[in-house]
Amino acid sequence: MSMLKAAALTAATLGVLGGAGQAIAPNSASVQPTVRQTDTRLAQTFDTVAINAANFLVVAVPGSVAQPYRLYIVEQVQASPPCWSIVNPGGEPTQVNALWNSFDFTGICRLQRDSNGYAVRLNGQDVAGARFEVNQRNGDLLLQFAPSTVSRDRITIGRANGISPTGFTQIDLNPGWSLTKRTFNGQIVSSHLVYFTNDLTLAQLQGSETGGGTPPVVTPPVTPPALAFNDIRGNRYAAEITRAAGLGVISGFPEDGTFRPTAPLTREQAVSVIMETARVVLPSSVIAELPQAVFSAPFSDVAANRWSAVKIQQARQLGIVTGDAGTGRFRPADNVSRAELMAMANKLALVRADAGAGDTTSTSPVPGRDQATGGIIPNISNPPAFTDISGHWAEATIRQMAAFCAIATPLNETGTSFAPNTNALRDYTAAVAVRAIDCPAARPQ
Repeated sequence: MSMLKAAALTAATLGVLGGAGQAIAPNSASVQPTVRQTDTRLAQTFDTVAINAANFLVVAVPGSVAQPYRLYIVEQVQASPPCWSIVNPGGEPTQVNALWNSFDFTGICRLQRDSNGYAVRLNGQDVAGARFEVNQRNGDLLLQFAPSTVSRDRITIGRANGISPTGFTQIDLNPGWSLTKRTFNGQIVSSHLVYFTNDLTLAQLQGSETGGGTPPVVTPPVTPPALAFNDIRGNRYAAEITRAAGLGVISGFPEDGTFRPTAPLTREQAVSVIMETARVVLPSSVIAELPQAVFSAPFSDVAANRWSAVKIQQARQLGIVTGDAGTGRFRPADNVSRAELMAMANKLALVRADAGAGDTTSTSPVPGRDQATGGIIPNISNPPAFTDISGHWAEATIRQMAAFCAIATPLNETGTSFAPNTNALRDYTAAVAVRAIDCPAARPQ
């Protein structure tokens, strides 16, 4: 997993403040009660403890018309599966792939989404009534807080340096700010509340050019996050479609620039998506061995000059597709079912596992085979239990793909039905490709 840029900023801040030991040591002095009604300091004996910033993500998340962007703090509690990935490491703005939305993250990811999960601590004291805002200004997103519910002042904690095309955008903390956790009597509080911490006082921040004090923000008209296609706005898979298009694994229709998210795919179109996904996740040595031209029909009903013939032959060589039993036909123009799509994705995952067997060099190990079952080792702790696949020819495969990177999910992401014989739609197929690529995001060499 990529180190967060927030970690680098934190490290830089600690150096400026005179060393990590001094900057992150728990504050042993208790906050004294205050009697002034207008004081924003919270009269509690809370202290702080340092955190590993590499395990935390401060991110702006698309919201509603009334609140275009919300603040999340995501903590990676268990090592895998990853709660997020960075689409463009080192780029600005930093685009976040919200992997926590693709699986049951209970016990793996901790999401702090409101003032019950994060607070402001200045000069060793909590700020009571601080109101957090993610404000859009001049094409940028600013993380700011108002010192009280009635204050018109806004103090900037960090910024995104742009807006991600999908809206999920990492926020970098400004110099002087770091993340800590609240403790009480030396123990981290059960809510795991995260502080945005600064050694300066509120008065110093409000009066200092380096503190980030700013005039009240007038939010400009909201520009919706850029998406790859106009006709996917509001689609539950819009972010994954945009990601898939950016990776080049699926494209729109050039005649009108649409994506047609709810249109079905044919079997040859599904093979095209799977093979483009294979180019991302398989070693270049494996890809180099695949044919780049065909001179005879891959299947009896797939002519050598058909647009999909090369990719179908490549998929056949990798064992991703086979002909119909008894006929040897492929039926390229038939619609692909959700079960058939899972079978292709499963075969690709197995090819990837075999290609990466024994690879210990990657920071995100390639998924392996379960030696007892021959299937993919699961990495989802609580996969969905589908109620409509018992006895289906693809039952075992669908269960595997539900437990691996949450590739198999309920129809329309709700309920308990997988609908294995239903046509696979273009939006879900894009999501399948992205999940296969991003979880885990390792490519064997």
